[in-house]
Amino acid sequence: MLWLCILLPRFALEAAPGGALETLALWALQWSSQVTHRAASDDARCIAATHGAALWLEIGASRQLFGDHAALRARIAGELAPLGYSFRLGIAPTPQGATVLARASLDTVALTHAQLQQQLGPLPLTLLSLPDEPLAALHGVGLRHIGELLSLPAAAIARRFGPGTSLYLERLRGAAREPQQCVRAPARFASRCKFSGAITDTTALLFPLQRLLAGLQGYLRSLDRAVQRYTLCLEHHRAAATRLTIGLARPGREAAQFLALARERLAATTLAAPVHGLGVEAHELLHPLVLQGDLFSHAARQAEQLQHSLDRLTARLGHAAVQTLDSAADHRPERAWRLDAVRLATPAAPPDTASSPSRPCWLLPEPQRIDEPCELLAGPERIESGWWDGADVARDYYLARGEHGAQLWVFHDLRGGGWHVHGIWA
Repeated sequence: MLWLCILLPRFALEAAPGGALETLALWALQWSSQVTHRAASDDARCIAATHGAALWLEIGASRQLFGDHAALRARIAGELAPLGYSFRLGIAPTPQGATVLARASLDTVALTHAQLQQQLGPLPLTLLSLPDEPLAALHGVGLRHIGELLSLPAAAIARRFGPGTSLYLERLRGAAREPQQCVRAPARFASRCKFSGAITDTTALLFPLQRLLAGLQGYLRSLDRAVQRYTLCLEHHRAAATRLTIGLARPGREAAQFLALARERLAATTLAAPVHGLGVEAHELLHPLVLQGDLFSHAARQAEQLQHSLDRLTARLGHAAVQTLDSAADHRPERAWRLDAVRLATPAAPPDTASSPSRPCWLLPEPQRIDEPCELLAGPERIESGWWDGADVARDYYLARGEHGAQLWVFHDLRGGGWHVHGIWA
């Protein structure tokens, strides 16, 4: 096994009150199925109060998916940095060994127990996760470095400095297993943080929201799931929470996309009262929709970019303000389309243009009466329909050239007579 320790020395100062460490543990699940955490006050044997909090990830089984330990370490550091936490990383075959290397801020990695013991040797005893009393006793007998302590017999250490010190050292060098209570992804995602003071500007919510959404991303990646909507809960003092539901055109799981939509929605939101807490909820988990594309086609990428743009417009303007055109089963041109909710799926195959008549993109709201065209370029195409709803039409459509060279879509009314222009190409 190979463990990576994420040491957070200033976590108490940099984290908002609430379940910040639990949210960060959910974020870490995207890198490993075995994640455990302890805060400074949870266990004095593992993290002394002066060293903050820590997460441990078993990354030995993740290297085939994410690359070697160096590449994985770089990816984790790159995604952790924007969350605003001070951190140090250490990698070793044991969780406690990774913790000591992280505290020492060593750039080297211990991949085996022999390498770990070699790297621990010259380090000071103060880097160990031991209570003050055993540390003082060790200094009292003249020990200063970890290597000096590890060279002593385990029975002598237990007799003189207590069995807890001996057990810790056995776990440090891998001679004894350390039980780990790993984090498990819940059936539904719900994470929140509290603020020490009231927030009246929605812009100030973006940074803590970024951390919550990072937890949502890790949670979804760990389950190989996505969401098409999530809910922001703005908590007020002695008032009902403001709930903002943010939707996507298709299922997603990227924190950057979630944050961009939340930014648009919050910018258009007027707070009814100061905000004292913030939460993110996502209950409907879906399978991610993957857009397939080949090496020489950019259709999938363009569809994804279009989806992001539509999502941001919807978040800013509301669902009713952003719609898309869809076809309707009616031969009459003015009734052959309808406005529908925005939705995207995998790019569809292009229509069979060989069997379908061409239509102009610019259709006039109402057909306009014109004189008989001087030049007809194509046609006729007869459309007779609507007898069942009282709006019966009988028309012969042509492609005609207008006075200034524009191509017009015109028809001759077979019942009322006369010519009309219905659409324009150019």
